[in-house]
Amino acid sequence: MKNKKLTVLIVGLVSIAGVMTPITSMAETADKKIEQQDKEISALKEKQKDVASQITTLEEEISSIYDEGITLNRQKTDLTKKSEELKKDIAALDIRINKRTEAIQNQGRNVQVNGQGTQMLDIILNSESISDAVGRVQAISSIINANNDLVKQQKEDKKLVETKKSDIQTNLDAVEEATTQLEKEKENLVAKQADLNMLKAQVDSETSGAENSKNKLLKEQQEALKTQLANQEKKKEEKKVAAKPAKETAKSETPTETSTPKTDSTETVTPPATTNDSNEPTPTVPSESNNETNSNNQETTPTTETPEVPVTPPATSGDATFQALNALRTANGLNPVSWDAGLAATASSRAAIMQNYQIPSDHWNRGDEVIAFMFAPGNSVIMAWYNETNMVSPSGTGHRDWEMNPSMTRVGFGYAGDVIVGHSA
Repeated sequence: MKNKKLTVLIVGLVSIAGVMTPITSMAETADKKIEQQDKEISALKEKQKDVASQITTLEEEISSIYDEGITLNRQKTDLTKKSEELKKDIAALDIRINKRTEAIQNQGRNVQVNGQGTQMLDIILNSESISDAVGRVQAISSIINANNDLVKQQKEDKKLVETKKSDIQTNLDAVEEATTQLEKEKENLVAKQADLNMLKAQVDSETSGAENSKNKLLKEQQEALKTQLANQEKKKEEKKVAAKPAKETAKSETPTETSTPKTDSTETVTPPATTNDSNEPTPTVPSESNNETNSNNQETTPTTETPEVPVTPPATSGDATFQALNALRTANGLNPVSWDAGLAATASSRAAIMQNYQIPSDHWNRGDEVIAFMFAPGNSVIMAWYNETNMVSPSGTGHRDWEMNPSMTRVGFGYAGDVIVGHSA
């Protein structure tokens, strides 16, 4: 009978373990997938920032090129105006040059036709006195110098005209070349900006897809947990149904032992006869009869088992730490807890004030709060609390006691940077 009860107990434990193991495995697998998605989303967001930074830099370069182009256009306009003014100056110089050229040509023609050189000599020779001759020589010298100055000025004006024309053309060519170069740079930058915009759109799409995948995983995790809990309930019901016939069979096979009274027969012990002188017969000594009755009535009392209360699936959440906690509690034979948004809000507020990794003094007087620094959400922090990894508590097992509290029904977790806070009720 005892062996059969032990067998039923072992079968029940194996059934429960068979249900709990998939839940724990499922939670850990889902946590890993969600953690991987978080890493992928984080990498994509960093890529988004990098692309956005490159686009901003390109936009600044394009803006600078536009500004430089505007400056060059202004320079081109100024040079064009100066060119028009120089053209007017050149036209005036051309007029003067032409007049001088005509005067020089006329003077040369007079010298050749009229013999102006002989006339000058006659003027000197016909002087009335030496002083008169000196005066006439000075006059002739002034005329010659004037002619030389005229020729010199003519040459300088021609050279100035050529220089101004060359300067204007050089400046215009430089402006045109710079403008052409800027246009090419602008085209290259605009093309690069278009490529970056396409890359940004692609990264945005990948990020959105990764976030959708994460949300899908969270939803699948939630649905899987509900299914596992329902299967667990079904297994328990099946175990109860299967255990009833075994108990009834065990009862029917239990023997009812009834003791039968045992009566010892009266025995007469006759000692050997002795002869004495008086010839008196030796009396017969009867032995005492011990009538002992042993009543061994063994009654078998059937074992009454307390019916198991069905586990109602709790209000759930996609929070990885919450899912890992329920998986741990279920694996240890405890009921899962429900998600409480209010507790999550208070936990988030508490986490926000611990960014400097300083534990508030009132924490040590609370039994409804657990704290972890620099642990990943999900199975990582749950197992750290369970194993008291790098944890401090007055009892040494405060975090595990919090997780394994059988009277706990609601929890909420809050996050701020590397700080995780759990509140319970």
